Amino acid sequence: MNALREQFEQRLVQAGGCVVTPGDLDALLVGKVFVSAHPMCRPWAGRATCQDPREAEVALTGCDALIAETGTVAVLSGPVETRLSTLTAPTHVVVGREAQLAPDMETVFDRFADRLRPGVSPASLMFITGPSRTTDIEKTLVLGVHGPKKLAVVFVGDDGRAV
Repeated sequence: MNALREQFEQRLVQAGGCVVTPGDLDALLVGKVFVSAHPMCRPWAGRATCQDPREAEVALTGCDALIAETGTVAVLSGPVETRLSTLTAPTHVVVGREAQLAPDMETVFDRFADRLRPGVSPASLMFITGPSRTTDIEKTLVLGVHGPKKLAVVFVGDDGRAV
């Protein structure tokens, strides 16, 4: 395992997320499952049981970058990956590749500079660090109010197999 991946996995777990293997996905892809049209999700397209991410219990999406420094998933929204697909299901599973690892956020902005300019930019660039969390006025932590309660990342190679 390379150093960036090791750092990413450590930070993701610290933020409350987890890393799973492609073989572990069967246990996660249960109930109403939305599978995005992202190319990295194609091996699991047959597991989709709903077409609307707002109805899903589990959403399987791709990503555009993985930030090792913070264990953060970066997703450029657009026609393939919508904001809803990353926000509405209680469980969000992200498919990524080691080639998408970046040491820090600055590297991600540099990597996508050509796509993040006026007239070209996606609807949003989302940064997802662990499950959604919020606190009320009494400082009670609640997971899943503004997004998924569970975040899992699976690393695959170009062929969709574990790396």
